Amino acid sequence: MTRRFSFTFVSLACCFGALSAAAQWTTQTISLQPGWNAVYLEVQPEPEDCDTVFGGLPVESVWAWNQRFSAVQFIQDPNELLPGQPNWLTYLPPDHPARETRNLFTLRGGQAYLIKLKSGVGGTSWNLLGRPVLRPVDWLADSFNLVGFPLASDSSPSFQSFFSGSTAQAGQPAYRLNASGQWELITNPAATLLSSGKAYWVYCRGHSTFSGPLEVELEQRDGLVFGRILTEQTVRIRNASAAPASFTVRAITSQDPPNNSYPILAGTVPLSYFQIDAAQNEFGWLPLPEALEQTEIAPGQEWVLRLEAKRTAMADFVPPADHNGVLYQSLLEISNGAGVRYLVPVSAEGLKTYAAKPSALSLQRSPQNNAAAAPHPRAGLWVGTAAMERVNQPSAIGTSDLPVATASPFQFRLILHVDQSGTVRLLQKVLQMFKEGTLKPDPANPALKIVDQPGRFVLVTDDALIPQFSGATLRDGQRVARRISSPAFGFSRPVSFAGPGDFGAGKLSCQVTIDYDDRLNPFKHRYHPAHDNLDDRFETKVPEGTESFAVTRQIELEFTAEDPDRLAIAGWGDNQVGGIYRETVTGLHNKTIYAEGTFRLTQASRIGVLNDGR
Repeated sequence: MTRRFSFTFVSLACCFGALSAAAQWTTQTISLQPGWNAVYLEVQPEPEDCDTVFGGLPVESVWAWNQRFSAVQFIQDPNELLPGQPNWLTYLPPDHPARETRNLFTLRGGQAYLIKLKSGVGGTSWNLLGRPVLRPVDWLADSFNLVGFPLASDSSPSFQSFFSGSTAQAGQPAYRLNASGQWELITNPAATLLSSGKAYWVYCRGHSTFSGPLEVELEQRDGLVFGRILTEQTVRIRNASAAPASFTVRAITSQDPPNNSYPILAGTVPLSYFQIDAAQNEFGWLPLPEALEQTEIAPGQEWVLRLEAKRTAMADFVPPADHNGVLYQSLLEISNGAGVRYLVPVSAEGLKTYAAKPSALSLQRSPQNNAAAAPHPRAGLWVGTAAMERVNQPSAIGTSDLPVATASPFQFRLILHVDQSGTVRLLQKVLQMFKEGTLKPDPANPALKIVDQPGRFVLVTDDALIPQFSGATLRDGQRVARRISSPAFGFSRPVSFAGPGDFGAGKLSCQVTIDYDDRLNPFKHRYHPAHDNLDDRFETKVPEGTESFAVTRQIELEFTAEDPDRLAIAGWGDNQVGGIYRETVTGLHNKTIYAEGTFRLTQASRIGVLNDGR
């Protein structure tokens, strides 16, 4: 089961969890006026340490409310704040005489701060490059809370309309910081507008999980992180206001990362959404338009939006020689047309996986980005089925070569492997096993052992190599291999495909031959004197054609851009491929047999080597 993350209902531990460095980037601009400022960060700054973030600003002090200490029943004049107060965390710049008393060292996105500029300094703009965060408001019950909200910069809701859907905040007192640096009570909530990037003292009566009239629920807290494996995720957009609402979703281009220690921006993430037209009884995946809108959503109702990352539509990208990983990155803007706007990070790896420097693996956070990453975009093990739906009638007069529909499909398993160079092989069976890691003496302390080569999974087709590996799973307490096989084939060694096309595009073909004396040949019978391929004295082998015939199966796979059965499947062309299956059989009948149908394959493993390269 996929665990969802909702920034409406989330524990405090999630708020302090490690953020993904494989993120998307945008700049938040905050106007700072002389004196005191109450600001709200919609992005997680990078870098996040205070000395770096405030290095170019004339900052005298920065304050973060430590809301876990005690409830706030009255609003304190910011000029009365003193470093070391238990309910405040304080940052002081290097030139401040009381710098040693500071206890605020990093900034967090989704949090409010008080910032005081130095005396005699005019207003300035603070540009923060960072990752959008979807952090819920962690309200302290029966207390004033210093909070801000993700809002559009060109339009804002009023206090009254914003809090109308929450009984804990509606009608409760709220304060804003005026131009004189004093907190003033908002006396006309219907006419007073919230502002993007600003923070306010808002009273919360009782417990509350309200984060705004628009709520977004994701499957992962870091955004829509597709990585290399995921193809589909669901976004739930809920109307938490007191009136019907309309929501709009837009894709926005990500900015470049702040430095080369982060995965390089390869391009945008092409997205599709799942559309259901109940009136026409139609459904399927459509490209995400410039603006996707859902209107008249009743209070308390939600819009369930299924999104697919279309890796086959990603722009080609060749990274520089020295990089820390490659990611396609975008932002998803979700708004309600009334001033509330969320930015959702979107990231995905492309079909091609590029190895990053070892020091960058923690930044990319993907098990596929390592030294063994396969250069071919579809390298690995592919398992699926072929369904034979048409076959010719060899004895029919005049049309013996024309395949006709069968009474029912004949299905059998297909197992293919694509190696790192793109060579495709047809397999009869494959075992997933485990190669144990090795240890070596620690250079710093030879008496201790450290990992030399980590253990890894391997794909084995040669039975002679099985003793060299261990099982990949447990059965009745014993380690055993995972076995995948196809009874439709009887060869022991993989059979290579050839053709003008590549795996996943064009045509591929191979030939499977069953020797006339093969034990699996349908003409041969070991204990039947007329089909044992021996002479009358059971001593000498007779030539082909005497008692048995070689059978040749010419197999052709034609990959199609769309699902051959017109199924609405996310990931088609990515981790699922298929198309038309054709087979020509000679030797089984005195005439050639032609059969065709469809096939589909799903990527079961990304291991691009068979038998550990042996």
